[in-house]
Amino acid sequence: MGKRLIFHVPSMRGGGAERVFVLMANEMARRGHDVTLFTWNAEGPNAALRDEAVKLIDLGIPIRGEGFGKPATIRGLIRSASIYARLRPDAVFSGPEFANLVTALALNLGLSPALFFPSFHAAAAIGSDGTGSRLAVLLAGVVGARATRAIAVSEGVKGDIVARGIPARKAVVIHNPLPPAITHPAGHYPWQADIEAMGDGPVIVTAGRLVPVKDHKTLLRAFAELLARRPARLVIFGEGPLLGALRAESEALGIASRVLFAGYVNDPAACYAVADLFALTSLTEGFGNVLIEAMAAGVPVVSTDAPHGPREILAGGTYGPLVAVGDAEGLGQAMEQALDHPPAAATLRSRAADFAIERIGDRYEALLAD
Repeated sequence: MGKRLIFHVPSMRGGGAERVFVLMANEMARRGHDVTLFTWNAEGPNAALRDEAVKLIDLGIPIRGEGFGKPATIRGLIRSASIYARLRPDAVFSGPEFANLVTALALNLGLSPALFFPSFHAAAAIGSDGTGSRLAVLLAGVVGARATRAIAVSEGVKGDIVARGIPARKAVVIHNPLPPAITHPAGHYPWQADIEAMGDGPVIVTAGRLVPVKDHKTLLRAFAELLARRPARLVIFGEGPLLGALRAESEALGIASRVLFAGYVNDPAACYAVADLFALTSLTEGFGNVLIEAMAAGVPVVSTDAPHGPREILAGGTYGPLVAVGDAEGLGQAMEQALDHPPAAATLRSRAADFAIERIGDRYEALLAD
């Protein structure tokens, strides 16, 4: 018998956690559950991924910078409590960090008996940004006390949240899902012609927000090292506050003609379709969705050994090289090695299948029996 489920994520911006929540809401609706996607602001590219079977509640709270501001957050908390009291869900899933704290408080305020499954997507290696995120870390015990189970997206993240006060007996590892395969006509994007105009050589791709934690500067420096030995092209998908600085860095390195900043693309398949190699250079990565997406497309991958997801996904380097965080020279060598000796596409696809959304959906559904 289907359950009444709410998936709460603050916004529908282009982050990995937001994408995961929409995908899991869709999957649980496909399984016959009554699913509502609840967000404080539904503007953003991930909103387009919501299946018609998933209801949407949008509070329409304006986003200021990277958050909502204190007065709006208090109003959002009160309205959230009212929604949980009115809808009487059987279970609520939330994420990331600050949303978990707000949801725990709102469930208590609304006197909701719902099962509560906060999810944690970020490693603790880099300190939290913003007052809200820091507060969520400090008050992890509040979340842990209300949680039925706490979902960590990797074993490393599980260790982090237990160290912060989430009871070990409540922590469970459930990896992020590989998006379901979608067959649709090939799109035509302006950046495809731009790639052709960059000349010859394999295409190296990365995707992610242009923010410090993704460390695109190390990627640019590694690519400059590679270009000294062979022709190649680099395409960076994503948008964010560091765009200008990264453009300037590519100019300073003398590689600007070989680097394309293609912006955000809400069709990952299109990004991987042009790639001969995918590179991830994060300083920290709770999981690393883009790695499994690239592998599912048969694209070789290289990654920094960022805590914690890449090492788990790549099985310690079995499915792609791992290099030290910030090591541009090592990354350049690893990219060259992967281009010259790529693993079989079938091997990569087989590994990516371990994270198929059907398998992850089984894990989520099993939680409902708690």
